[in-house]
Amino acid sequence: MKKLILVLALFLAFDGKSQNIGKDAALADFDAFVALLNSQSSYFQLSDYDFDGHCEEVRKKISTRDSVSIPFLAFEIEKVIAETIDRHASVKMEDFDEDGIDILDLHFPFILAPFQNKLVALAKVESPKGYKYYAEEYPFVESINDIPALQFIEKYAYKRKNSPQAAKLYDATKDLRDIGESFFNQGEFDQRELTIVLTNGTSSKRITLPLSEDKHRWNNVGHTQDVELIKATYIDEPFEYQKLHKWIADSISYLQLPAMFAYEDFAGLESYLNMVMKNSINAKALIIDVRGNGGGSRDILHTLSGYIVQPAQSPWVANLAYVRTDQRTDEDIKGMDGRFLFRYSSDQFTNDDRKAIDAFNSHFTTPYTFDQRKFSEPFYMLLKSNGTPLNCPVYILADERSFSAASVFASALKGLANVKIAGVTTNGSSGRSRRFTLTHSNIRIRLSTMLSFQRNGKVLDGNGTEPDIVIDRKEAQLLGKSDTQLDDLISLIKKN
Repeated sequence: MKKLILVLALFLAFDGKSQNIGKDAALADFDAFVALLNSQSSYFQLSDYDFDGHCEEVRKKISTRDSVSIPFLAFEIEKVIAETIDRHASVKMEDFDEDGIDILDLHFPFILAPFQNKLVALAKVESPKGYKYYAEEYPFVESINDIPALQFIEKYAYKRKNSPQAAKLYDATKDLRDIGESFFNQGEFDQRELTIVLTNGTSSKRITLPLSEDKHRWNNVGHTQDVELIKATYIDEPFEYQKLHKWIADSISYLQLPAMFAYEDFAGLESYLNMVMKNSINAKALIIDVRGNGGGSRDILHTLSGYIVQPAQSPWVANLAYVRTDQRTDEDIKGMDGRFLFRYSSDQFTNDDRKAIDAFNSHFTTPYTFDQRKFSEPFYMLLKSNGTPLNCPVYILADERSFSAASVFASALKGLANVKIAGVTTNGSSGRSRRFTLTHSNIRIRLSTMLSFQRNGKVLDGNGTEPDIVIDRKEAQLLGKSDTQLDDLISLIKKN
């Protein structure tokens, strides 16, 4: 088992296996973390949570001990971060040695999957490959260790508490899959079995199962396709870009993007995508599938948007962002240009661009209040027509796994006259994350340093982008038999 990316927490000590640091060193590191929140974190500034009270309680816990385990300190830090909406935030212990801690190698006893805003219990079927209900008559998980399933998520998948609801449930199934880590995080070192109540909504079945040494995964049908493309992308040389595109019934052009690839890493990809878009100009419709896309670069957005943005709506203000900084600056900030974000006065913008920004600002409002003295002036991302617009409607098929740059992709195009977002609310997140290391514990912290606003005034983190056309998974997709979301979208396009 590789070093944990998740924080592994220990309340005070773990039979001598964990590293300890002195009380004063732990307090110094915790205070350094709090200083980072105040000086670097962007989304910390939006929250009305009582961070001061929470942090004082942590200091009291530390102060009662002569020494503090590093896992305990990391866990307390992660619980503070969980109260923000920062979806890029993380905490990692660089020097943690997990050898001999057997609970870390124990997993949930069956497959968990999200369905109808509930947890479903599944088992794998090898032929044909797919899934079946773990207990056919009782598909849903009602409770775990006598805690209602959704409350169990709140306790053991606590990092997800401020995610969009669909993403929160999906990501929680991944956290609970590694339930041994979750128990370790909570200091419950002796847990070796689970008491689970399964239900069909009318009657229930109570079972007790040991934790498993095997890791039980559920893969969405679309996710399986994503994995195949990702493998082909990073292993095949050269990658056959035509695997990303196909024509389906009634002249529908279908482009699948398993990641937001950066052109500098994939020679020829930009040319290929331009060819696809030109060939799709007179299609019945164009579907761009970003389900399961974990993000990356905004390069693809700027290529495809040239064909999607119609001349009448060009230039299109797609994203507004502020960088966390204690020094107000009118200079370009490193890393923003790679996101195609520029200041109002930037030489990247024309007078017509600035007129579009003025028009946008005249009606842009946000429900958040924050001290703008702690942020840069706003940066804007504009999308423009390239003069060869598509003559067909565009459907962005997204889901709760569409993250970071993939969520930006959906958000940036939402609201265009010829675009509809289909599927479910995206995972969100756009934070320009940065890493920081605490001196004494060597705990590494990642925090977002940018507020990234959608056109509707909401930030991406904690909200995601809502679809114009809601298309949930059906049972056949849950069980791995067919891609019902794509099928339903195709049927809708045909009807139109």
